[in-house]
Amino acid sequence: MPERVAPALVLACLLLCVSGEARAAGGSYIEFGSYDTRRALAAGTESGVTFENGAVRLARGRTEGTLTSRVYASAHKDTFIPSWNASTPSGTWLRTEMRVRSGGSWTRWWDMGVWAKGTGTIERHGVDGQRAGDWRVLTDTLQSIGPVFADAYQYRLTLLSKRTDRTPSVRAIYVTTSDSYRNGEALVGANESLGGDDLSVPARSQMIYPNGGEVWCSPTSLSMVMAYWANKTGRRSLDQEVPTVARGTYDYVYRGNGNWPFNTAYAASNGLRASVNRFSSLGQVERWIAKGVPVIASISWERGGLTGAPLPASSGHLLVIRGFTEAGNVIVNDPAAAADSGVRRIYQRDEFNRVWFESGSGGVAYIVRPERWSVPDRTYARGSW
Repeated sequence: MPERVAPALVLACLLLCVSGEARAAGGSYIEFGSYDTRRALAAGTESGVTFENGAVRLARGRTEGTLTSRVYASAHKDTFIPSWNASTPSGTWLRTEMRVRSGGSWTRWWDMGVWAKGTGTIERHGVDGQRAGDWRVLTDTLQSIGPVFADAYQYRLTLLSKRTDRTPSVRAIYVTTSDSYRNGEALVGANESLGGDDLSVPARSQMIYPNGGEVWCSPTSLSMVMAYWANKTGRRSLDQEVPTVARGTYDYVYRGNGNWPFNTAYAASNGLRASVNRFSSLGQVERWIAKGVPVIASISWERGGLTGAPLPASSGHLLVIRGFTEAGNVIVNDPAAAADSGVRRIYQRDEFNRVWFESGSGGVAYIVRPERWSVPDRTYARGSW
């Protein structure tokens, strides 16, 4: 069953100088803003917050504080997806907002999610019904309505606590921006020498859980990847059962587990580095697999569009890319299989390309890895990481 309907996808200083943290290549339609150092986080303006060990926290004695980023360039982009890495001890939570500059004017601030790892203080949630002028929020994605583009963006974090002796902390904000009209345009080619890698990602089916499992493709995929890293790092706490991850990613307004940044935030709350990214080609994923990093992909297809899939069709489904065959076909762990034994599958490369980059989310993915894990050369990123 589908977990979410993928958007039509879908994503400076005041004089529009380009940030050193925002990465895009000439001619790319994707940009990844990575604000994960004290210098990057502190580049904006703050009220009631301070910085400690590279993270932003509430200042002493404060129960609320804000961090507003500087202005970052986003030439000709219509889709914006923020994600964050944060810790929220009991009694604390955070809110993420964004705004964009379009047609020479700034939009309102858009609420992109209220987050806490647990539910004892608040129920994490997105905000429904956000639409004004030429822009709207689709669960976790700020997107224009029609061929309207923005040339700059800002994010704003609000940190909140019920007690002056506890504070949330945010160590990273990521913003993926893109021009959805160019989805499906491959920016990096395949590398035949990288075929044949198959990462040992544990196989887990979402369908074996009777109370909600049929819509748990995202937390099941995340559970598999976290278990993979548990095996790699020896951190057994990362190996969490699917229902546990489902509880930790549930959006109480969306009423589901398909909120992309909530999934990456949950992984990050367990000590991993996690972000929502956008790829343009499977050639880029081959580089991540070569580094030992599985990729969670958001796909969709109509009947007959994905040979060998356990579902006949889906308007939104997530699975784990774990490798490639020598011929370049895609090895996945598909959580929609009826049992764990049927989760590992091989999909034809050309079909998978269509269901991810063209009919699907336009290449949206979760990248989840330990801190300081080696990443592919940025020559192949073209704005994707």
